[in-house]
Amino acid sequence: MSSIPSLYKFLGNPAIAGSVLAGSIKFTPIAELNDPAELNPTLNREAVLSSLNRLREIGYSQDDLIHLRRQGAVLHALSPSSQAVQVPSTPEEATRLIQSSFYDSTSTLERMLTQTARDIASKVGLFCLSRRFDSVPMWAHYAANATGFAVEFTGLENEFTGDATGVLRQLREVTYAQEIEGVTFDPKSHESLFFSKYMDWSYEQEVRVVLPLADCRRHVHDQGNLYLYSLPTKYIRRVILGWNINQTSADAVQNAVSEVCPSAEVVQAHFVRGRVSLVSHNGAA
Repeated sequence: MSSIPSLYKFLGNPAIAGSVLAGSIKFTPIAELNDPAELNPTLNREAVLSSLNRLREIGYSQDDLIHLRRQGAVLHALSPSSQAVQVPSTPEEATRLIQSSFYDSTSTLERMLTQTARDIASKVGLFCLSRRFDSVPMWAHYAANATGFAVEFTGLENEFTGDATGVLRQLREVTYAQEIEGVTFDPKSHESLFFSKYMDWSYEQEVRVVLPLADCRRHVHDQGNLYLYSLPTKYIRRVILGWNINQTSADAVQNAVSEVCPSAEVVQAHFVRGRVSLVSHNGAA
């Protein structure tokens, strides 16, 4: 994706500031996310049949083949046992395959999709950020009613540059819709598993990275596993203190910045007349 000026991670626990600012970021397994629809396969039978009939009639294009290869790379990386057939090498070969009886049964597709999504979901984690620092719901939901803080990142597209899958290890914007069509025979539709959410979540203005958990270091603790990725601190520009943060927590965050990420600026969020603004610690806006 094109360069983004800043992205924000909202955090509710000031005690973890030292770890985060030292570049240890958490990738959350799908099962621990707060959206129950994440990587939950959606199968719209009408859309599935429509895409099947369209491809059987007009065939695959060269562009479609690019997405089929990316789809195959996703399966190879995360769920190789689900890859029932090899990726065709030409559009003509892909068209002959889609016209075969193997793809006649949508019930078979639904079973395969459900198992594949479950397998993929068990192997990836998400690092979720927002385009906005001034979203009141984000401060409320993810920064403990503004008693926490937010970290501003810049240049992350230089760290997460992507791979052959077109979905893993890269920054991607989340798309929002009233209805999610889900996975069909459209060779690009598998991306909806990773980057589509319902419109109710649009206030997040989310940009995310999907990473295989195998790329992270696993830390075992009392509540389960923690998956951490080492991110260079050069990508941290500022730390924003919530307007309800207490002085002890604010001092702890400030100390963490001084010790492990001294190049980062610390600013204070203010909430006035329903809007969030930023004020630096020397009083300048």
